[in-house]
Amino acid sequence: MIAGRLTMRALVERNQASGRDGWNNPVAPDFQPLGTLPCFVWSNASREIVDGDKTAMVEDMRALFALSADIAEHDEIAGITDAKGNTLISGRLKVEGPVQRKHTHQEAALKRIG
Repeated sequence: MIAGRLTMRALVERNQASGRDGWNNPVAPDFQPLGTLPCFVWSNASREIVDGDKTAMVEDMRALFALSADIAEHDEIAGITDAKGNTLISGRLKVEGPVQRKHTHQEAALKRIG
């Protein structure tokens, strides 16, 4: 039912690092490719926040994935392409918060990180 809507492809990566360093801090992340997942990504709103001399842009990005997709909180997306491999959204995105399971799909909030 949702398959016709998933016209984009997400290059998903997952952190494979585990353990602690000598000072008991988490080791540096090591994101490795997990797969290319069919998806649909959109932005609900983009707004500017001004605080004195500082200005920031805030964007509400979301993504749909199939119910069977292996996508989890803290995964990163290296890029979004169309079915032919053309880049639609460049830069890295991070899955923010738990992935929401709906009746026909999974939905994730995304945050730009690079």
